[in-house]
Amino acid sequence: MNSNEEDLQKNIESGSNTNADELDVKAYEEVFARLRKKPDVHLSPGFADRVIVRIQEKQRRQASHDFIWLAFGVFLLAISSIVATVLSGFQPSLGFLKGVSAYSGVFAFGVAFILLLNRLDKKLLTRPH
Repeated sequence: MNSNEEDLQKNIESGSNTNADELDVKAYEEVFARLRKKPDVHLSPGFADRVIVRIQEKQRRQASHDFIWLAFGVFLLAISSIVATVLSGFQPSLGFLKGVSAYSGVFAFGVAFILLLNRLDKKLLTRPH
């Protein structure tokens, strides 16, 4: 907006006499009259429902994108681990398992106990939704 337009706007708003073209004055008055009126806007029935559905669809798409990126990251981690193992010449030693083999009963008890606690948690503590 240039200075002439600003002067015209101030004169029209204050109600003082303007020395501008009559057509410009009428145009500004029409614009200001329209701006003073509240717009007549009506939302269609079900508008809120459609907005909610769109938001839910966007969240579902985002969740699937997140899962794809997670799977891609895990895949790259596995590939890089394999490459690093091969290039470094790493040789795993599983000799410690010979000493642990005597405690296989304790291991089986631990697994069975954890499964039992999980089952009790689901039956007794967790309420269905």
